[in-house]
Amino acid sequence: MRDITTTGAGEGSAGNGVASTQGKDFRRLRRGAAVMTALAVFSQEAVWNFYDAQVPAVLREYTASAAVIGFLMGMDNLFGIFIQPYFAHRSDKLAPRKWGRLPYILVGAPVAAFFFVLIPWAHNMWTLLFCIFCFAIVGNAFKSVTEALVPDYQSPRHRGKAYAMAKVSTALTIGVSAGVSYFVVDKNLPLAFMIPAALLVIGMLLAAWGLRRCDSYIAEESAEQAEPDSTQTIKDLFVSLFSGANKSRLWMIVAIFATAGTWSALRSQGTPYAMEVLGLTKGEGGALVLPGGVAFIAAILPVAILSDRGNRMLICRLGCVLFSAGCLVALCFPTTVMTAIGLAIASVGYSAFAVNGVVIMWNLAPDNRSVGAYTGLYSVASACGATVGPAVVGTLIDLTSWHYMMLHIALLALLSAALMGLVKDRRATV
Repeated sequence: MRDITTTGAGEGSAGNGVASTQGKDFRRLRRGAAVMTALAVFSQEAVWNFYDAQVPAVLREYTASAAVIGFLMGMDNLFGIFIQPYFAHRSDKLAPRKWGRLPYILVGAPVAAFFFVLIPWAHNMWTLLFCIFCFAIVGNAFKSVTEALVPDYQSPRHRGKAYAMAKVSTALTIGVSAGVSYFVVDKNLPLAFMIPAALLVIGMLLAAWGLRRCDSYIAEESAEQAEPDSTQTIKDLFVSLFSGANKSRLWMIVAIFATAGTWSALRSQGTPYAMEVLGLTKGEGGALVLPGGVAFIAAILPVAILSDRGNRMLICRLGCVLFSAGCLVALCFPTTVMTAIGLAIASVGYSAFAVNGVVIMWNLAPDNRSVGAYTGLYSVASACGATVGPAVVGTLIDLTSWHYMMLHIALLALLSAALMGLVKDRRATV
């Protein structure tokens, strides 16, 4: 299924989101490419979701310390801080070529799957750690590369919708992980690990096959411009964030850190809050997020369409305000029903950032040959925020009480909106 829509004369350029390169019309969403990139993201996240769900239980066979398990489970985020930007940046050099970034994925996926399958076969702590760390290193090497496939095949105007499809596929992996855990783990643990590993390899192969039959926006644009490779070195990339009068990219990274941290705090502290304030059990508290998850999935595509047609940064900021409003609803009406409604409102607000955060980073990149590197920067800022945010909110709770948790999170969400207001680059609105 070759992904070609109406061919015609181009209008505008990549800078304003309307592009037609070498006679190929990129003014429409490339649906085939969007489905294939969503499949690639789904295949990847299916493994990571199952990793987060079951590896802690495997570690418990060798240590009873929750602190040690938490530390080891956080190592993949630590690896990602250094590995993801490097490999995403390296993949930018391949993006305009025949196979694009796909070699990183086609090599990385089976190697990561191999180490993942070995995890339940480990017979001592050191072997288990070897398998876990090898999987985390290889998996992080192509994690941002996979997400960078989205802008490779779409013009800036349609990247929000394509990325929203990828986010929906990510949400669906939660159900896959839960299903494998419920039906297979207790009966055959090695088989349970094989299922997401097989999804990773098969899904990536199918996605690569499909994308090879799609027209690449990056490749066509590079061929039309006929310019030498201008990809920055990784050192120049970081220096450019702090140099020059335009600090929009730096402020956006700070805003990503704050927003991701705020959302992570709400998710990680939600169950203890429900137990302490609402008097729910652990299971009831954990289920309280279900309406929010449904609201997130329902809102993400409409929000993406609205963002692609309007002011992307404004919608992102309004989303943070709505996120804050949802938390204030839960604060003012501390009942189970109203808290669930408040979390649903907050989830809809967060969907605006979930869709637009990385797209804004792609648009702020100096050129389309750096979108991989900027995907890596987004991933690092998001991962750091997710690590720090719960600790910051936890400290604020310790200083006040659990009853004020929603207030703290609401204020942090407004802070995120204010930080986004410091992004003055017009490209952030496209």
